[in-house]
Amino acid sequence: MATELTTKALTSLPRIKARLTITNADHDSVLERLIMGATDFMQGYCNRTFLRQTYTSEVYSPPARGMDLIALKQVPVISISAAQYRAGTVSSQNWTAFTADQYELQNDGAAGILRIYGGVPYGTNSVRFTYIAGYLIDFTAPAGATHTLPFDLSDLCERIVTKLWKRREAEGKTQESFEGSSVTWAELISADDKLILDRYRRTPAFV
Repeated sequence: MATELTTKALTSLPRIKARLTITNADHDSVLERLIMGATDFMQGYCNRTFLRQTYTSEVYSPPARGMDLIALKQVPVISISAAQYRAGTVSSQNWTAFTADQYELQNDGAAGILRIYGGVPYGTNSVRFTYIAGYLIDFTAPAGATHTLPFDLSDLCERIVTKLWKRREAEGKTQESFEGSSVTWAELISADDKLILDRYRRTPAFV
């Protein structure tokens, strides 16, 4: 059994095999490669990671004075454990914590918008945050509390893998030649698929 899949995969090998009505393990390695490729493509397109994890000391450089909102790079934001501004210099950094009353997540963190009361300190690498964001992924219990990944994302990942698998069959490629071939992932999504991805796409934050 291949072990290429990681915890960030947007679907599972059993789900793909059920969708393709594959009952043997002959093609597990190539299917796992396709799952991870589709996952990486979707995350790259959306400028984000979907798996819930902790982001430590993520630094931001507000581009203008007078700003009071920051869009964190990852969503949904579950909690913020540290919010700091740089009071020192580049050579002698002195990170100082905002008080709890100086910042607040908007809309329960769904959009990753953080309001800094009194304004965001202006300058290069002037603020940083440590926070938890993303979805829980557990395909062993997709209807339970340990799995919060939206269905449309896993379904799209499965449809992309299915399209590429059927292309492989149509082209008569062997597993070996297929695993060595390049994939233009963007060619595998329709206009409707793009609309799904656009709902989850993050505008690159200022850096």
